[in-house]
Amino acid sequence: MTVSPLGELWRRMNAMRDPARPAAVLASTGAVIAGEWQPGRGDDGTDLPQEFVDQVGRLSADLGASEVFEALLDRWTQAHARQVEVTSAPIAALMAEVVAAGNGATPRTVLDPACGTGGLLSAMADGGAEFLYGQDLDPDLAEVARLRLRLRSDAESVLAAGDSLLDDAFSGHRVQAVVCNPPFGQRSWGRNELGYDSRWSYGLPPNAEPELAWLQHALAHLDSDGYVAMLMPAAAAVRPSGRRIRAELVRRGALRAVVALPSGASSVHGMGTHLWLAGPPDDNGSPQVLLIDAESVPTSAVDGADGAGEWPLVHRVVVSQWRAFLDGSGSDSEVCRILPAHDLLDNEVNLTPSRYVQREVGDAVDLRRLEEDRSRFGQDLMKLSAGPPVVAEAVAEPPALASLDDLVRTGAVRMWRGTSRRDSAREGLTEHPVITVHQGVSRTAPTGRVLALPEEAVAEGDVLLFTGGIEGTRPADPAEYGAVPGPGVTVLRPDPSVVDSWFLAGTLAHGANRRYAGSTSSSGSRTRIDSARLSVPVQGLDEQRRIGRAFQQLARFNESLDRLAGDGRDMAQRLQDALADGSVGPAEPSHR
Repeated sequence: MTVSPLGELWRRMNAMRDPARPAAVLASTGAVIAGEWQPGRGDDGTDLPQEFVDQVGRLSADLGASEVFEALLDRWTQAHARQVEVTSAPIAALMAEVVAAGNGATPRTVLDPACGTGGLLSAMADGGAEFLYGQDLDPDLAEVARLRLRLRSDAESVLAAGDSLLDDAFSGHRVQAVVCNPPFGQRSWGRNELGYDSRWSYGLPPNAEPELAWLQHALAHLDSDGYVAMLMPAAAAVRPSGRRIRAELVRRGALRAVVALPSGASSVHGMGTHLWLAGPPDDNGSPQVLLIDAESVPTSAVDGADGAGEWPLVHRVVVSQWRAFLDGSGSDSEVCRILPAHDLLDNEVNLTPSRYVQREVGDAVDLRRLEEDRSRFGQDLMKLSAGPPVVAEAVAEPPALASLDDLVRTGAVRMWRGTSRRDSAREGLTEHPVITVHQGVSRTAPTGRVLALPEEAVAEGDVLLFTGGIEGTRPADPAEYGAVPGPGVTVLRPDPSVVDSWFLAGTLAHGANRRYAGSTSSSGSRTRIDSARLSVPVQGLDEQRRIGRAFQQLARFNESLDRLAGDGRDMAQRLQDALADGSVGPAEPSHR
């Protein structure tokens, strides 16, 4: 079996690993890719054979520096999955968006005090953050994070090694946002040494509550209008040892929201995971807490490796409820409750969302709504009666294939990739919305804005490819016209006199191409889509348009199926709840 050049590079790099410093060779390889390598570094890093250095340089020139480093980081993360906790790309994207919503725009300054390989800071950089600060106990991981940010973003970054709680590298420094996935369940986090530390304004955390120490550390670094997004074990919401600190966080208005994430959201922790959103205290107001139970939403692929699953729905629900809460228009729903502080300040101070997000008996059913749902469901079923496009067996030989690279080389298709590295000093830049991978896959409207050249903007007829899910390749939606692609998004602009957009999108998304496309892994890294390995059948324009219309009809059919399935599940759940709590019973035949 032939090993790809990238696979061979990884094999050689992995063979040089030092078990005592598992990330050292990765960091040194990153220095080569970034042009910072100096032979004979001695104790400062692992010395690398010149032949290996040359191989890294050639591959980086061919595939792109950031792409090669992200691919190696992805393989390294998979090989060390049991030792290194990483934040999956969808979770990182969610955390980046909620802190941006809290600030009203992407925060300029961001800190991650337990940065690991830099996944959360990378998500913030992708969204437009300008100054990134991170610290990690492992010096090699801190170096990996620094190189990762340098290769993929123009943001200014400062990464430090050391224990953030015992030796804070950014003491006294304030930022607009803190994002963090802290180490869960630390048995010794420094409580004895830090007994009189000024960070514990909500109470000295017990030994069994390290996550509450990390949260207060994050709050101590916030500007007056900043926000913290921190992953927490579900147990932190209910453990008796943390009750007093939870009470102070709620009473003083610092804790704004608790989100119960779906099972599997955390790549290492087998326990449930919550996302806590916090800010500076609001001692003069009447504090409220938003509790969202997203745990009941099924998600088969939270890490984005095997498809979008239901995670886009989780993302939309959490962000929409959080935005509504922030602007004062939020209200209780089937997935969330907004409670005043005094309703939570009982003997337990239990912040588990599922305890509060439930229907009261007698409130589970609206007969008129159920009847309207049934009527609309029947009408949608009728719309599907035409079914998918009718096909017949092909009589001609299968057409020859052309690679996407060939189409680009001959001018039949123009291709460009999104990036977060933009030179703001260039002339002709104008402000545009930016399409992220998540927004493209979930088909939500672009939100952030960046400066870009007008020719980078998406137009009617363009086709969008998304790293980690080529099966989602599609023509751009009207809401995306005028936006520019972000990292992980590739734009194809076919010459309409040569290539049909729907034909191009439909054939690129077929089974063989899915095996060769890049993917997004649990490490949050993206591998570059290899356009040389993606193929399109060679057909005349008339035949392309005929097949393209079938692809379009099939896409509409799939959209209707998804909408119908979602509406049907919602209706069935309401009926089940109403039948279970006795609000309704089966109707007699004469009443149907």
